[in-house]
Amino acid sequence: MSTDSLITEERCAELLTQLIRQRSVTGEKTTAAAWMTDRLREFGMTIDHYTVEDLPAPMVVGTIAGAGNRPGVLFDGHFDTVFAVPDDWSRDPWGAQREGDLIYGRGAVDSKGTVAAMLAAIEAVTTSGAALQGPLFYMSDSDGERAFRGAALLQDLGIAARCGTVFSAEATSNQRIEIAYPGISTWKITVIGRTAHPTEPEKGINAITKAAKLVDAIAAGRLAFRKGSSDWFEPRVTVNAIRTQPGGGWSIPARCDCVLSVLSPNGVTLQEVAEDIDAFLRLIEREDGELRLERKLIPMGGGRLWLRPAEADPKHPGIAALKTAVKAVTGADATVQHFNGGWVDGAELMRAGADGYGSPACLTFGPGDFELAHMVDEHISVKEVAAAARVFARATLELLT
Repeated sequence: MSTDSLITEERCAELLTQLIRQRSVTGEKTTAAAWMTDRLREFGMTIDHYTVEDLPAPMVVGTIAGAGNRPGVLFDGHFDTVFAVPDDWSRDPWGAQREGDLIYGRGAVDSKGTVAAMLAAIEAVTTSGAALQGPLFYMSDSDGERAFRGAALLQDLGIAARCGTVFSAEATSNQRIEIAYPGISTWKITVIGRTAHPTEPEKGINAITKAAKLVDAIAAGRLAFRKGSSDWFEPRVTVNAIRTQPGGGWSIPARCDCVLSVLSPNGVTLQEVAEDIDAFLRLIEREDGELRLERKLIPMGGGRLWLRPAEADPKHPGIAALKTAVKAVTGADATVQHFNGGWVDGAELMRAGADGYGSPACLTFGPGDFELAHMVDEHISVKEVAAAARVFARATLELLT
């Protein structure tokens, strides 16, 4: 069954225009959740709202139960966006101005373009009258640009256990199916020196000077992490911030914090990351001979200490369904690869089995150029949005009918 004729560019443009005009910066009050609720109800879904800690906008979850026992399909598309400075833009960031095939606006690429495609796909699937042999879900998070805390709630709801495939909304130019996600953890390393009067610096231990040596050692690749089991990722670490304690004053600083972000491949545990950091810190202490180094893990929110690494089996039927649909709609072969960004909501739901692959399989796919995400004058092609909608609808029907 083909739903291509039920999906038009004008309908996709209408959905995307309306959604962009629902200003929905993470943490702000927004009408986007209400707008999303109305659309999903129109498509025949049962709707629930769930409060995301410290945020005024809820997570919206839509459900169609289905008649059979096939593993369900979950569409995962966050409606929140990063901020935009209107003076930097040549157009209103929340105006959804259309120029030919392009629509401009904050979130057009990340990820309202893909959200509009998903909504158009769900509308086509339900309009087609196809008898779904498994449940169809839509999760629209209000925290997809910060800590993915909404997605953490779905484990308690049991939705992950009822799904086989998660389609996650991020831009892949309708060309890439991204199936692997690194673990992400944030660490504070405190360099402990000794305060002194700046006229007698030799009597102190300058924590900033020592921190510089630590940063140089990290930049030189001396902080080594375990490789894990991934074919897609190598471990990485970056220094994201440096700050002294206390700030300012007429004294040699005795404490300096360095904040590190660590990306970990699949197959690596959080405890192993901690052990590798500890081994590095003890080595630096021995080499220096006078400083002390302490570490602290900074939690990611949503009751989590980190964002776990996860990968889907490249042979998963959801990938096959997407590849077939991409070929039918675009005429091109999709490339299967790792995720091009940091992390996605759907990865939260994956739990590794004995083979190391996560279930349900989170597959990132969508229209738009990822390089335009969060950029000034962010924009997306309506033709690409409509093509993605047709791909999603075809793949959903292949999995559920």
